[in-house]
Amino acid sequence: MKGLRFFGLVMGACVIFSGCGQQGNSSPVIATVNGEKITAADMDKQMEEMPPAYREMFADPANKEKLLTRLIKERILLQEAKKAKIGQRPDILEKIKAMNNQLMVQEIIKLNVLEKTTISDKEVADYYKANEEKIQQYAQGKSFNEIKGQLKEIALQDKQNSYFEKWVEGLEKQAKITKNLELLNPKKGIAPQSNKDNFKKGISRNGTPTG
Repeated sequence: MKGLRFFGLVMGACVIFSGCGQQGNSSPVIATVNGEKITAADMDKQMEEMPPAYREMFADPANKEKLLTRLIKERILLQEAKKAKIGQRPDILEKIKAMNNQLMVQEIIKLNVLEKTTISDKEVADYYKANEEKIQQYAQGKSFNEIKGQLKEIALQDKQNSYFEKWVEGLEKQAKITKNLELLNPKKGIAPQSNKDNFKKGISRNGTPTG
C-alpha cells in the first residue's frame, strides 16, 4: 500500500494548465496577448498534458474557446509575474527546482514503468476471477463484459504498481545508501530545555550575562 500511495502521488502530481512557453512558431496564431502569440500548437500541447476527462471535454469545439480564454488569462498573469521579477526570487527558484525534479521523476517512471507494462484480455479475466467477490460489491450486479473496460484500467494500474515496486526495489539494491536514524529518533528520557531554563542559565545573580 505504501508503494501504491507513493506511485499515485508521483504520477498524480501534474498541473493541468502548466505550459506557458510558446510552442510551434510556424503554427497558426489563434490569439495574441500584448504581442505574444498563442498558437494552435500551444492549445494542442495543453490538450496533450490534460487528464483524459479534461482532454475529452476540451476536444468538443464548443469548449475550445473556453480553453483559449484560460490560456489568455494565464499568459496575462505570466506577463505580470515577469514584470514583478517573480522568477528571480530565491524561494521561487527553489520551487522551480523542485518541480523540475518531480517532472524528471515522472518521466523516468513513464519510460520504465508505464510504457513497459501492458495487460491482455486473459490477465483482465484472471484479475476478475481472483477478485470477483470484492468487485461485485461495487459492480451492482453488472456482468464482466459490462465492466471490462473499467476493470482493465484497474488491473493495469495494479500491474504497473507491482512492476514499479520491483523496479524501485532493484534500484535500491544497487544504490549506495546511508542513513542516520538517530536524527529521526531523539534519545528518550532527555527532555529538551525550555527557553525559561536557558534564560536562567545565561543570567548571573546580579542580572548580567554569564556568557
